[in-house]
Amino acid sequence: MSFLTISPDTDPQELFAWGVRFHGHPGPFLALGIRMGLLALRLLGSSGYKGIVAEVETGTKPPVSCLADGIQVSTGCTAGKGNLVIRPLGRAAATFSANGKKLRIEVRPEWLARIQAEGAVDRLAEEVLRAPEEELFSWTLF
Repeated sequence: MSFLTISPDTDPQELFAWGVRFHGHPGPFLALGIRMGLLALRLLGSSGYKGIVAEVETGTKPPVSCLADGIQVSTGCTAGKGNLVIRPLGRAAATFSANGKKLRIEVRPEWLARIQAEGAVDRLAEEVLRAPEEELFSWTLF
């Protein structure tokens, strides 16, 4: 597997293919994490890997915790580098810090309800990859 360069303009489908190999399956929370991370890079003006911190609120219980793997894939934040922190709050949300700015992103309740109703099935991941950001997330830049 070759090294993957990320940027705010990276194709989510390309990252998703890499993310599935990393994570082990193509679930919707992986896709949401990838989209969330790319949105954070763009809004914070970050190129990822260094100079960015992600505080993920999912905890470690799947399927919502799978969001963290998507954020790792799309931002380059990792626990090993110390720029990925997972808080045990059970929420599909994360706060990102870079370039003196902070950004909190949450998965919209409609999407959470849909995933809960249909199950965290892999087919929902493709819909997440195509949906507009405004449909998937709410966010606050501060």
